[in-house]
Parts: sequence; C-alpha cells; structure tokens
Amino acid sequence: MVEDCNEKPERADAVAAAPTGGLRLDQIRHGYGPHSVLKGVSLSVSPGEIVCLLGASGSGKSTLLRIIAGLEPLQSGVIAFAGAELARPGREPPPEARRFGLVFQDHVLFPHLTVAGNVAFGLRGLDGQEREARVRRRLRQVGLEGYGHRYPHTLSGGEQQRVALARALAPEPLAMLLDEPFASVDATLRRRLRDDARRALRASGVPSIIVTHDAREAMEVADRIAVLHQGQIIQDDTPAAVWRTPAVRFIPELLGDSSAVEGVGAADGVETRFGRIHLPGVEIRPDEPCWVILRSGSAQLALGPSDGPEVVDSRFLGDRHLVILEAGGERLRTLHGTDPKVAVGARVKLAFDPAGVLVYDKFDNDSHLL
Repeated sequence: MVEDCNEKPERADAVAAAPTGGLRLDQIRHGYGPHSVLKGVSLSVSPGEIVCLLGASGSGKSTLLRIIAGLEPLQSGVIAFAGAELARPGREPPPEARRFGLVFQDHVLFPHLTVAGNVAFGLRGLDGQEREARVRRRLRQVGLEGYGHRYPHTLSGGEQQRVALARALAPEPLAMLLDEPFASVDATLRRRLRDDARRALRASGVPSIIVTHDAREAMEVADRIAVLHQGQIIQDDTPAAVWRTPAVRFIPELLGDSSAVEGVGAADGVETRFGRIHLPGVEIRPDEPCWVILRSGSAQLALGPSDGPEVVDSRFLGDRHLVILEAGGERLRTLHGTDPKVAVGARVKLAFDPAGVLVYDKFDNDSHLL
C-alpha cells in the first residue's frame, strides 16, 4: 500500500482539466543589488522537448530555473505557458500553483516513507487504486519496478535520484525543471541515469529544462542546448549545431576537448606558434589576428626540427593517448587514437585536419567565425 500523505485532496477532474502546452520566457532580467545575473533571457520549450541550459558556474542557470519555478521573485520579464501569461513582476503565482515538477541535485526524500510513499506524496484527488497504479507506472519508467517497499536509506545515490524523478513526474506536471540532477551520482551510474531520465521526460510529453555545467551530459540528454554565458543565451540550437558551428569562442572551450591558440591570417589559412594550418576555401585577411580553436583530435604528430613545439607531457587514457605541447608560451592538448610514440622533451611538427579547426575574430568579442 502507498502511505497516506495526510494532505487535503483536490478534485481529480480539476487536475485532468489543466492546460498543456509550451513554456516561454521573454526578456527575463534579474540581479542582486548592483550585480546583474540575468540580462534579458528569452527561451521557448515545446511540449515533449528537453532543453539543457548549459553554462559555467555563475552564469545564472540555477537562478533562471528558480525564477521559472517561482522560488525566486521575477524582477523583469514575462513567463508564459500554453500561450497564456503565467507570471510577470507583481503578478506571480506561488510554486505550488504552477504545477511544475522539480528535481534538484539534492534528492530530499522523506526518510520515514517508503519509495512508493515518496512517489505518492504529491498525488491528490485520486482513489487508492488509481494512485497505486500511477506510482507503479512511474517507478517502472525510471527503472525501479519492484522497489516500492524499500526505504530511501537502503538505496544508492543513483536510485534515490530516480525516486526523486518519479516523484516529480507522478502528479503529471505541466513542465519539468531539473537542476544538476545527476551531479551527485558517480560516473559509472550517470550515463544509465541520463538515459532513463531522458526516456521518462520524453514520455511525459511536457516541456523540460535541465540545468547543467556538464557539456557531455547536455549532448546526451538534450533535444536543444541553450548556452548561458554571463547572464545571456549566446547560442540556442541542436546539440549537433552547437558542436559543429559554435557561435562564439567560449562555446567549444566549454564543450571540452579543445584548445585555443593565437593565430594570424595567412594566404592559405592561419599561422600559429604550432605551425601553419591550411584551411581550403576559408578566406582570412593576411596578418589578421584571430583565435584558433583546435579540436583535440585534429592534430597529427611527427618528430620535427629542433625549434618545433615541445612535448611537455604524455599520458595513456585507455582508448586514447593525450600529448601536451608547448610553443612560444602557449599550450596545446592533442588526443590520438594510437600512441604517437613521442617522448617528453621531443620536438615535433604537426599536421592539422581542417574539419577540427575553428577560427574566430580576436577583437570583435570573439563572435565572428571567419
């Protein structure tokens, strides 16, 4: 049996009549004293779509999620749901009236309730049989079928987070908001949890926003990635588009496995301290200063002249080999599928695959791909 949560039930028909639709943010601004955290954020999430808010610590991700949830006051802008205004400054429904499911890094399960009792806690207006059926369905969706009788202290961290997700989905929320939901789970279980969460969120059919600083997580879970940087969304696109055509230099560095080096335009590409990079079909003005982003697998190494880049470190990573190079005070990380057989201290020459090279204007806020 599911424990009685001792809450006054609402009418089931009122719950069933709740609207469904997309979530829209329009020009959300927020600050603490003189410090501006969000600077006009606009974002739309369609029913059944998963959008990851990706950004470094301090970019405003969690603040934005708390504003959507009603846990933080809306200072400026509008939140709309299903085409109707939901909140604006001075007219904000409390969190419980928004019917948004919330999942945080800290699962915050009730230790005195079983797994089934935790999942059933937010269910109202349902008879006992229907409530138990919904609990079983949600537990099955997150891979915890048969766990209803267990207590939180008997579960692993990953299992507890699955319970938190099932509890948030059980009342059939209008939208799902997840703040770093997998951060407290060890790496071994994280991928399985991501897969199960994505499947459950897609099955719910509601708009979902996941806050994360983990680029790999965003790529694996999201239908769209909205990159938040210094309080603004600087790119909002599919994972493939964000990876292939990042709008600004910050994005490939955030996505990882890349290095930024300085360069200048040359007749057939870019000249760097690590050698000339030939870029067929790309026109860069001669001597034009630029930033060059090199994906970690884009360079091939061979022993070179005595004034070539120096190997300063080399490590075996299992499926790849990491070689770190220095030249003219700059550092470049390169990854290789096979051992390039270059010793620390060796001087090398490099050949670059143009497909792994991105070039950005150095002075125009790094924002124009050349």
